[in-house]
Amino acid sequence: MKKDYIKIGGKEYRVEVNWNALAAFLASVGRDSIEELANFNTIRPSEITSLIAACIIEGERLDGRKCNISALDLGAIITPNDVAAFMDIYVRQSSPELEVDESKKEEREVEPAS
Repeated sequence: MKKDYIKIGGKEYRVEVNWNALAAFLASVGRDSIEELANFNTIRPSEITSLIAACIIEGERLDGRKCNISALDLGAIITPNDVAAFMDIYVRQSSPELEVDESKKEEREVEPAS
């Protein structure tokens, strides 16, 4: 999987949407239950900076950097365009990747004999 980065307030941060980031986000907004992961479309706009902060902190950790950005600090510098860029990353990283069955792919590419 490729690494995703986002530039916010003139600084580039790695973004990682994984179990650590999701659990940290849920805990930070007081919704720390497995049901909340199943209903993740219930995220409120007021919570989006907490989600972005959790994903940035995790991405930076994975790149070997310590990042202590808070949702409050992030909210002071983030723009609607930054939120849109994050949502693109979030959707891509949180969507399941479907494996292509190579044998079926090859069958489709073979032209039928006339």
